[in-house]
Amino acid sequence: MKTNQNTILALALSCVLFSCTNNDTISSNTDTSATSTYEVVSAAALPTTISNYITSKYAGSTTTEVNLNADGTYVTYVTLAAGATAKTTSTAKTSNVVVKLKFNAKGVLVVTKIETPVAIADLLPAITTYITTNYPGATINVAHTETGGSFDVLITAADGSKIKLNFTADGTFESARVFRTNGNHRHNHDKPQTPVAIADLATSITTYITTTYSGATITSAHKESDGSFDVFITTAAGANLNLNFSATGDFVSVSSCGNNHSNHETPIAVANLLTEITTYITTNYAGATITSAEKDWNGGFEVHITTAAGVRLELNFTAAGVFVVGSDSNNNHSAGSVSVIINDLIVNIKTYISTNYAGATIKEAHLESDGSYDVTIIAATGTKLKLTFTAAGVFVSVKTT
Repeated sequence: MKTNQNTILALALSCVLFSCTNNDTISSNTDTSATSTYEVVSAAALPTTISNYITSKYAGSTTTEVNLNADGTYVTYVTLAAGATAKTTSTAKTSNVVVKLKFNAKGVLVVTKIETPVAIADLLPAITTYITTNYPGATINVAHTETGGSFDVLITAADGSKIKLNFTADGTFESARVFRTNGNHRHNHDKPQTPVAIADLATSITTYITTTYSGATITSAHKESDGSFDVFITTAAGANLNLNFSATGDFVSVSSCGNNHSNHETPIAVANLLTEITTYITTNYAGATITSAEKDWNGGFEVHITTAAGVRLELNFTAAGVFVVGSDSNNNHSAGSVSVIINDLIVNIKTYISTNYAGATIKEAHLESDGSYDVTIIAATGTKLKLTFTAAGVFVSVKTT
């Protein structure tokens, strides 16, 4: 069978690349019994074993889309060159074939399937009924049949989430994968992380990286509060990846989001910070302790301190050591504001929010130059609000952002 090039292109473009945050809600799907998340990445993010396999087995082909799943597995969609042949156990297809390949986290091929576009109007009633029942208001974007007769259907839910649903040949639902715009990163960075020297990483970690991503460079590493590790690498093809490992050095997951530590930072020894930075801190935060520091991709510095009162703050400086606005320079905070670790917000503020906004999520907090607090929350209704409190934690005002 022959695929339609426009349909393939639509599928590839329907999932846009992402910007990175850490704690967004994923899906409102009512049937979550077999739901996972994935992100769309470039072919440059593929492990060496996968890219080599595709090159050797499908010469002249084009990798149309790459999905990186939360469990570290990869799904690649490869469009064969005209005249090439793809074979499965029982079927041979020629000219413009789309081959769906699934690989495990180490780049070993697990499944090969042939995809053929199917008109949305031709989908089985069982499939369309499932979608309208479980995803009211959703739009079906594109659908394919696979080797064996199963269906892959890409939808956009009413809340804007892009979801790939898989059904058996008779239309029975099998699984769902939610496109996650903030990547597959799993850690909560409101909790502390400790920079780790690359030379101190466990052998199992460095061996996994050199084996799976031949020619990659390890750029930085952090130890999470649960003892696990985040390791940032740049592949030989130039892709930035964030690999997660357990406390014992076993691979856990991978994400293409290189921004989980503020745009791919490199740890820097506190003793090596510019004099302008340490002077600013001792002058404005007497008695504070500098706990860690990183140099950003743009040359600037991110410095974490614990004040004399025990509050942990994140201060940002330019490459010349000049203090700038806290972690989010686009949030209209004053020039003297700094980020506050959410867990360190004073009790009065957290109590007010839990009492007056049950079910809300605190997204970020800033300590302003006058001692007041700006706290951004997502209410249970989904509304984004900014609350202002005095230095003592007394509520002042609220506005929708």
